[in-house]
Amino acid sequence: MKIPLIALSALLLATGQAQAAATIPEPAEVGARQIPLTDKAYAGSSINVVAGSRQTLYTDGAYQYAGFYGAGGRLLLAKRRLDEDNWQIHPTEFTTGLKDAHNTISLVVDGRGYLHLAWGHHNTPLNYSRGVEPGSLIMGEPRAMVDEAEQSVTYPQFFRLADGNLLFLYRDGGSGNGRLVLNHYAAEQQKWSRRQNNLIDGESQRSAYWDMSIDKNGRLHLAWNWRETPDVASNHDLLYARSDDGGKSWQRSDGSDYKLPITQARAEVAAAIPQNRNLMNPPAVDANHRGQPVIASYWSPEKGARPRFNLVYRDERGWHTIPGPEAGQDFTLQGHGTKRPPISRAALLVETGKDKGAHLIYRDDSRGGRVLAASLDDLHSPEWHFRYLTEKNVGAWEPSIDPAQWQRMKQAQLLLQPVTQLDGDDHSGSNANPTPLSLLIWHPVWEHHQRRAAAGDI
Repeated sequence: MKIPLIALSALLLATGQAQAAATIPEPAEVGARQIPLTDKAYAGSSINVVAGSRQTLYTDGAYQYAGFYGAGGRLLLAKRRLDEDNWQIHPTEFTTGLKDAHNTISLVVDGRGYLHLAWGHHNTPLNYSRGVEPGSLIMGEPRAMVDEAEQSVTYPQFFRLADGNLLFLYRDGGSGNGRLVLNHYAAEQQKWSRRQNNLIDGESQRSAYWDMSIDKNGRLHLAWNWRETPDVASNHDLLYARSDDGGKSWQRSDGSDYKLPITQARAEVAAAIPQNRNLMNPPAVDANHRGQPVIASYWSPEKGARPRFNLVYRDERGWHTIPGPEAGQDFTLQGHGTKRPPISRAALLVETGKDKGAHLIYRDDSRGGRVLAASLDDLHSPEWHFRYLTEKNVGAWEPSIDPAQWQRMKQAQLLLQPVTQLDGDDHSGSNANPTPLSLLIWHPVWEHHQRRAAAGDI
């Protein structure tokens, strides 16, 4: 059956204007399906469904793994065969402060099949554990990685390299005063080592809020914004670095070498954005079919203007910005703690191979609090197409994608849960009752092909 698609008029790149999100007509169908995981997950903050975490969901071989906090506050692990909808759920002995959405979960599976887990970090000592055997949900006792610079950890992120080894990034220090640390795990030797003790240095004046991805050729793409103080309004600029040797050395987009650590004076600016422009942190980064970076975030193009998403991409001519979906209502991004703006941060998926499209997945309160997918068929012909992925309001939900499913199957798979988040409050939490947690699955490339076929392009 052909799924109807909703298209907006082409964006006017010369004037930098985009169609407002409020002009999106009501879709006739929802373009995704859901697989239930549990009926009762903690919903008093957005801790289970925070954008930018890599990752709460990961596929290895024939199995998919998930991590979340249950109604009672315990960290739960889940596993399913890809050809089945039933999950095996195992409660761990680990807990954290659930009211603080920074304390999210990050997990990955190494090349030997061991599950690795980090949880509960907001300027706190490292919480890390590894599975007791390949494929197991039973975790070993918490342990150190390299036992250095592990006392003030925030934003832990796991990545798996093509050889089955792992990378682990985190901020050492506080908001507005931190450095980016990079560890490497040798799967055969089952040993962690420090690859970069200070990859991005805030020089005791600022800190980097980053995202990283690994493209099909193994290149690391790292994008970040600077923040001068704990106030999110001090976010500014989008910066970029890449590595072709697993993070040992780093270059700018033109191939010139960075002298490490990367500082504000040395960093390559992909898009210059002043402070007080509603720039959200962190950006999302991916790469196109040529291994060129694409970065996504939202900000106000002018002071006082309504925030909107933008894609910033690099080609042979330099950096370019494509204006994207505009927020459905005005808001100002400022203050401390976990924010609750009327649009979520977005997950970014960039197609490779013959396809040249890109997709943003996000939530917009002005559209009934539902999950939206905004798609471009081609970065050089930016006409946005929109699809609702949910029928109901998801509260303060944000997206976090299973990277292996996108790389292998070109499917967007992510955890979905309606949650409540108090704006700027990492201490109180809400009194929301537990809510169902499910797996959301969307096939953007399939829809892209259907749209091209309908237009006579293929």
